[in-house]
Amino acid sequence: MVEYRQFLTPDVFTDEGVHAVKVSKNLVAVLALLMVVGLALTACGDTTTTTADATGTTAASTDTTAAPTEEYTFKIGGAGPFTGDLAKIGTDALQAVQMAVDDFNASGAMPGVTFTVEVGDDGADPAKAATIAEKFASDESVVGVVGPMTSGAVQAALPILSDANVALITQSATNVNLSTLGFSSFHRICPSDGVQGPSIAKFMIDDLKAESVFIIDDGEAYAKGLADQAEEALTAGGVTVKRAQIAGSDKDFATVLTQVKEMNPTVLFVPLPNPPQAAAIAKQMKSMGFQVQMMGADGTHDGELMTAAGGATEGMYSTVLGPLPETLDSAKPFLDKYIAKYQVTSAFTAQSYEATNVLLEAIKSVGVVDGKIDRAAVNAALSASNYTGILGFPIAFTPEGDLVGGGITVLQVKGSDFVPVKMVTLP
Repeated sequence: MVEYRQFLTPDVFTDEGVHAVKVSKNLVAVLALLMVVGLALTACGDTTTTTADATGTTAASTDTTAAPTEEYTFKIGGAGPFTGDLAKIGTDALQAVQMAVDDFNASGAMPGVTFTVEVGDDGADPAKAATIAEKFASDESVVGVVGPMTSGAVQAALPILSDANVALITQSATNVNLSTLGFSSFHRICPSDGVQGPSIAKFMIDDLKAESVFIIDDGEAYAKGLADQAEEALTAGGVTVKRAQIAGSDKDFATVLTQVKEMNPTVLFVPLPNPPQAAAIAKQMKSMGFQVQMMGADGTHDGELMTAAGGATEGMYSTVLGPLPETLDSAKPFLDKYIAKYQVTSAFTAQSYEATNVLLEAIKSVGVVDGKIDRAAVNAALSASNYTGILGFPIAFTPEGDLVGGGITVLQVKGSDFVPVKMVTLP
């Protein structure tokens, strides 16, 4: 229940309705009479309390005293890689965050309150993410943060935001360790690598009949963490696994692809966050004269995977966290509106819109008290969320901030499209 208080000044005293007091010879009687009148008038200066329920419906007390509504502006931090190699995915996500804030403002869900987006471009760099977190933490008008998007950036931002009681909800950071660090500000609406990695391994074993898998990661928190989880599940399933690492800036993959060619695995797994880099691996493999079934993860679910590959990624598998938004009736109005404005979506566009709305609902449940929104109360409300929005399933969190439940959808590249193959959930 949101509560807004309008503080009113007492009515202006006028002669209207007030009996004239004639001066008597008895001064004591006159003073006593004035005291009684003053007390009576003071009692008329009550305040009005207006409350809003979870649907935004308001109900006021019977007091008819009128006064203008207070106007407040607060900020939602939007953190992510808006420049650099991951700028396409990051920018699309930021636009979805802004759209969610605009929609919330337009809905009138919190009368007299306007939210803006405070942009924090971390470029997927943990050092920059820490600096941005300090900026958000020191600005009392920032009442919650959507992002960062990469696991390394989240890990750097978490202790700073948690110290300031600033709630964080990430739409895409999947490293399994993030929820083990003990920071109360942490929340994610995506399944962790502890869900995604074994789910991908299950698909490789059950559907691709994998006997051997070569894994290439970039050594960073997202790719390495997902590769670790997949390798563990594959090994447990009797699959032979070999691994190699590249750098996020690498463009020549001849050395690692020579190792892949020598192994001739059933599957080449590339859990990379940069779709053009995965596309470059596919192109160079083709130019070296051999073909291996490729599979990426949620980081490769972007149109850049196809446009940068020149056909080399045809038949490659990728994933999306949860159901594919394009198949959901609940997501269609948002996607239609977003595509009309920005033409294309990315891997985390719908998830970014959803994460922002989950945070805004938590903020609405806390409301404005004495001109402020209590950060700690927002964080507690976010932790207790049970929100169903465009993704069509309840968003709720474990005590550690992980998404309750969840699975993945496996996709396959067909021409310029990702075609859903199957939903994979763990027992």
